[in-house]
Amino acid sequence: MKYKFLSLFFFLACVSLQGQMETVEYDMEGIKVIMKPSSKQVISVQLFLDGGTANYPKEQEGIEALTLDVVTQGGTTNNPKADFFGKLEKMGSQVGSDAQYDYATLSLRCLKTYWDNSWDLFVDAVNNPAFNEDEFKNIQSQSVVGAKQGEADADTYLRNTAMNNAFKGMNYSKTPEGSAGSLEKLTLDQIKDYYKRLLGKDQMVLVVVGDVKADDLKAKVKAAFGDLKAEGIPVKPEGKIFFNESSYNEVEREIATNYMRGYMNAPDLGSEDEVAMKVAMSILSNRYFDEIRTKRSLSYAPYAAYPSSILGNPYTFIYVSTDKPNEAASVMMDEITKICKDGFSKEELVNKKGDFLTKHYMSMETVSSQAGSLGRAALSGNWKRTEKFLEAVEGLSLEQINAAFKKYAKAINWTYLGDTSIVDKDVFLKPIGDK
Repeated sequence: MKYKFLSLFFFLACVSLQGQMETVEYDMEGIKVIMKPSSKQVISVQLFLDGGTANYPKEQEGIEALTLDVVTQGGTTNNPKADFFGKLEKMGSQVGSDAQYDYATLSLRCLKTYWDNSWDLFVDAVNNPAFNEDEFKNIQSQSVVGAKQGEADADTYLRNTAMNNAFKGMNYSKTPEGSAGSLEKLTLDQIKDYYKRLLGKDQMVLVVVGDVKADDLKAKVKAAFGDLKAEGIPVKPEGKIFFNESSYNEVEREIATNYMRGYMNAPDLGSEDEVAMKVAMSILSNRYFDEIRTKRSLSYAPYAAYPSSILGNPYTFIYVSTDKPNEAASVMMDEITKICKDGFSKEELVNKKGDFLTKHYMSMETVSSQAGSLGRAALSGNWKRTEKFLEAVEGLSLEQINAAFKKYAKAINWTYLGDTSIVDKDVFLKPIGDK
């Protein structure tokens, strides 16, 4: 009875999030546009640009992030920086950007009351960036400082190093925000040329979530982007990696504790195994909390996840910071092997469905998060699966999540940061799963 009540609650929450009207897709001037109605007074616009790290070479890592920062933070040819942000501030509107491994976004968030004026400023930023030399240098300097801080931060450095180790020579070995060395070498002419090549209709997905009229949006998109060129930077497909044998990488660093991050295989987004593996990794994360933190006090925050922002070459990962790396790694791998051998329990799945859906729909409360979810799904093949997520989770069987986990938990690509003298590498290299 309790679970049926939770299911009803999540169904109503899902209906509330979707609103009374259905999400629709249009082809507007050659641009894919996804429009999701909402009764909220806030409107979110996210212009997705496909490719991410596939768009530039390793030596220019960070060029997309820096370029879009200059576009959104440096003012326009019509509105100098102070005027541009002064107008936004009066309306409470926000224009920004984000660069990820597989895509980047230019975004607008505004109140419905100021929709027309906010859209005009957003379009002005996209179409007419000032590319002022002084502003470029200021933003570049801030980006370099941020990259250096990331290199000093253990978690950030571990993530970037682990990605490079797991995807050596591939697109994910490039850091989206860039390194200090790569960012310092970029010039204003290079980012201007990059932006010109990037802005093509075939590389775009525009997502709008809010109380917006379809005819109004169509007219706005036609006027704003109708004259853009058809093709952006060609995104070259890259083979999918599959970890068959465990490996170990280490970096010596004098820090208060040691950090470990391990990568495992994951199904393609949109495949039958995707939702099953997401739920399985969430249960694994709960097991790590119980076994590593609660029972053994080996770490404060062990974790396991299937990241939603990775589209082209999905992976799962496990993470822990600890003073006893050998013991913590052994527990983590033992839990994986136990699951592959004995499977998850029925109780774990029943309990996890409610918890998993609660966290998911709480994360989808804002129009911006809904726009982000739709855009990522569109880039990875089919945005409609976001609106069938509730049914997909509720319909999962124990056999499905057990089979999915056993299929993909074959090996771990480890990266360790900290005191390497206390590490027994053989612990990290022992077989896991059903081997």
